[in-house]
This record gives sequence, structure tokens and C-alpha cells, in this order.
Amino acid sequence: MERKAVIILCTIIATLLGLSTSRAESPKWCDSLSHRVGIELRPAYNMVSHYALNNGTRPLNNALSFHARYAFSFDPESSIGRRYPTAYQGVGIAAYTLWSHKTTGTPMVAYIMQGARIADLSNTLSLGYEWNFGISWGWHPNEAMNARCNVMINVALPLTWRITPQWELSLTPDYTHFSNGDTAFSNSGANMFGLRLGATYLFNEGEVKASARRFIVASEELSTKSFADHMTYDIVLYGAWRADRFSEGNDFFVINKALPIVGINFQPTYQLNNYFGLGASLDIQADSSLNLYDGINDDDSKTVSYSRPPLWQQMEVGVSLRGEIRAPIFTIGVGFGLNMLKTGYDYSLCYTTFSLKAFLTQRLFLYVGYRFNSTQYTHNLMYGMGVRF
Repeated sequence: MERKAVIILCTIIATLLGLSTSRAESPKWCDSLSHRVGIELRPAYNMVSHYALNNGTRPLNNALSFHARYAFSFDPESSIGRRYPTAYQGVGIAAYTLWSHKTTGTPMVAYIMQGARIADLSNTLSLGYEWNFGISWGWHPNEAMNARCNVMINVALPLTWRITPQWELSLTPDYTHFSNGDTAFSNSGANMFGLRLGATYLFNEGEVKASARRFIVASEELSTKSFADHMTYDIVLYGAWRADRFSEGNDFFVINKALPIVGINFQPTYQLNNYFGLGASLDIQADSSLNLYDGINDDDSKTVSYSRPPLWQQMEVGVSLRGEIRAPIFTIGVGFGLNMLKTGYDYSLCYTTFSLKAFLTQRLFLYVGYRFNSTQYTHNLMYGMGVRF
């Protein structure tokens, strides 16, 4: 991952901080916010996916990270707070170790996060969900993860105990994935299953607890709208880059440089309720890494000469079914698609997308995503902008 990815993440973080500190009256963002800060210790088991993640003959199975976090939530009496009464969003920074600085380095991570309560188990105990998405740096490139910067994705189910009106303790099973998104070869990634131990301080004593009635009221407000009012239309323009490898006969060629990708999506979505949407998307992508041929390894085996096919043989045109989880500021999406136009030996009938939209205004959003070919192999990242109608 290079400078562009860091710039996009910094833009999202700056937007979050701007929203959390703004006190201006606005129909979009509430001017009364609840703030919280916390720390976490995250021991984890690293599932070694490549021999390069060994310290000699010893697999680097143990990982540990320390996190400092800030988050805010909207006033429960605001329009956003009534729709999403337990949601919080914020930023975090962390330091990771796999106990072998020589092999992996000591990565740092900056990330955005969002979570909400799913269920109250008692008056003081609750179960929730949370995701983190960020950029990590400080890795030592190796054959498993040949990049100094990598994307970090984390999902978790926090079990939270409110010990006082202002203090919470949490015990959280989680999963973390590090990947360079095929921006460099190779990309085996790192996969960690762990447990979070956390403490959070809430600045608003006796923070208002969400009731089922608020969810019902918000749903009733949406149910009175017409079909057209339930529809949204997103247009996304994105770019990316990736490394590639291909074979001809018994020869194998690795192109470890940035091969550009550009794409555009048009996605109509029907909003089922305040939290879920279903739709379809027309996906068009031009990928300069597809169907390369006439590879020649230079004498030093570090550079490759190759030929490119005509542009139409590097185009992908597909239609995908899309589902979205909507929350304040962020929308998480997943898509399953079929390619209608794709030729050559790089042909893949199916593809899957995972995306994150970060809304800067009610209509304009940043777009970050993953695209998998054949539903399982990472093909490219996606960084772009979109507009909602």
C-alpha cells in the first residue's frame, strides 16, 4: 500500500474528528455528542499462512497489540440518534508485535471503527458488534507480505460490562486480517484470532440507554414513505493498482510494480429499513494486469518484459447483487456478481466485493473496497469517490 491509501484513511479520520468537534447547528449532523476514550490489550493467535512468518523453525503464532481509542455517539433525541441509538464511531491507533522484529517488524496501525449494541443481557451486561478498518505500517517485507504498508481489517463481538455510569469493561473475541491487497507479490497475509481486554471511560455520565421504542419509532417513520423514497442511486468512480504474475508454458513471470486499474459502479438500492438495503450494481472495470503475454525474465530476474492485449481484452463488465448495512457516516456493502464480458486466460466468471462508504456529506462519500475473483482470491483494492442520488 502506498501514499494514496494513507491519504484516503487520513481524510476519513479528519472527517470524523471534524464531525465530533463541530458545534454548528446542521440538519445532517447533531451538535450534541457523547464522547468516550478507551484502551485495549489484544492477545491473539496468528495462523501462519507462509513459511516466511517463521522465526527460524518456530512459527510466529503469538501476537499482541495495545490500542488507544476515541469514539463518539449522536444525541439519542436527534434524528440520527433516534435511528441508531446505540451506534458509536471513532478512531484508534495501535502497536503490534509478533515477537520477532527482525522477521516482521513492529507494525503500527491507524484505523477507523464503528460499533453498536445488539442485545442487553442484563441491566449492566450487553452484547454488541464492532469493526475496525485501517492502514498498518512498519512491516519488514518478506515472502509472505511483501509490503511495508498493509490494510488491517478487524471484526469483533464485544461483551461489555457497565461497572459504573462512566466506566465500562469489555471482553471481546475478534478476528484480524492484514493484507497488501495484491499491491505487491506475494500476499499471503496474516490472520489472527484473539481476545480483547478493554476499559472505556464515557464523558457523559449516565449516557442515555437505547430503548426498543426508539427502534420502532424510526422504523415507523420509514414505513410511511413511498417506494421511490426508499430508493437510492449511487455512482462510484474508483482506481487501484496491483502487482501480477502469469505463466506461459513452464515459465513463471512476476510483475512486482503498480499496474493501474480504474472502474465505475452504478448501484440502485432499496432501503428495507434504517439498517439494511438490497440492490444491484452494474460494475465496469479496466484492468491493465489482465491477459498479459510474451513474458521475458531479464538477466537479473527482477524485471520482466511483457506485451499487453487490446483494451477490450482488459475490460470486465458485470452485474452484482448488493447488500448494505447502514449506520451513521458509514455504510458496509457486500456484492456477489457475474462477469458478462471478459476474455482470455484470466477469465473469471464470478466475483465478490466488500466495500466501505464514508459519507462526507449527505450525498458525497469516500469509497474503499476489496474485489475478489472466483469469490475467494483477492484481485484488487478499490479507492474512490461516490455520489448518492
